[in-house]
Amino acid sequence: MQKISPPLRREAQRLATLMNCQRKEDLMNAARWYLKAAEGGYVRAMYNVSLCYSYGEGLVHSHRQARRWMKRAADRGHSKAQFEHGLGLFSEGEMMKAVVYLELATRAGETAAAHVKNVILQQLSVTSRDRAMLLADNWRALPTSH
Repeated sequence: MQKISPPLRREAQRLATLMNCQRKEDLMNAARWYLKAAEGGYVRAMYNVSLCYSYGEGLVHSHRQARRWMKRAADRGHSKAQFEHGLGLFSEGEMMKAVVYLELATRAGETAAAHVKNVILQQLSVTSRDRAMLLADNWRALPTSH
């Protein structure tokens, strides 16, 4: 991934406020800047691109693209993305992976993640619980430009 320039980062942040507006043209413009920033490695933009794809706000609705960008943000340490990605994995039956991401989100301060994680842990064997916690302990975020 290429590094995102400070001017591009500032423009993506400025356009973030556009996401609260109702004009479709403004949403599409903001989403394009988010996508450009996300492709440049800006982790908050990755999360926002995921939301744009998820809700069809400024970008064409795509569950696959939303999941792809959410995982990218989660793998780079975005706590809300870790929580939401963990929820997605849980809903797909990927309990071990879900626990890892939910544990990471919990450690980063996402308190709601702890409840879901604990519900899943009750369904896992002791060996699986220990393995999931070991994976979380050894996890390292992928590099970002921010």
